Amino acid sequence: MVNFICFLLWNLALLFAVRVGCWLIGYARPDLTLNGAHIFIGLMATALAFDTALTFLVFAEAGGAWQAHNPGETYAERAFAYALAALMALLIAWHARRQASRKAHNGPPGAQEIETSRYSKSTLPM
Repeated sequence: MVNFICFLLWNLALLFAVRVGCWLIGYARPDLTLNGAHIFIGLMATALAFDTALTFLVFAEAGGAWQAHNPGETYAERAFAYALAALMALLIAWHARRQASRKAHNGPPGAQEIETSRYSKSTLPM
């Protein structure tokens, strides 16, 4: 359980770094839009693929001192930590999109909108 918590904390720290990096890039270059959740999920998928390859292809054949550590025992915990961190990234992105859409409408759900200009297609909530 301690290994799982450590793996999860490292993954969440990486999620925080990716989100801050995407925010800084978006602040520096407004024309460039990055989806931090998709970038993070790509990183987690790549990390899981490398982790699987190292665990079952490299360390499975290694003898000597590596046999005492046996990374295969903690592989399930690491894989679950990767998956849980990716799920948390998706939930954070979903929540952020939901908050942004609420701010954009500034009205109660189901409020009517009136068209203010036919040319600009702008509307106001009532």
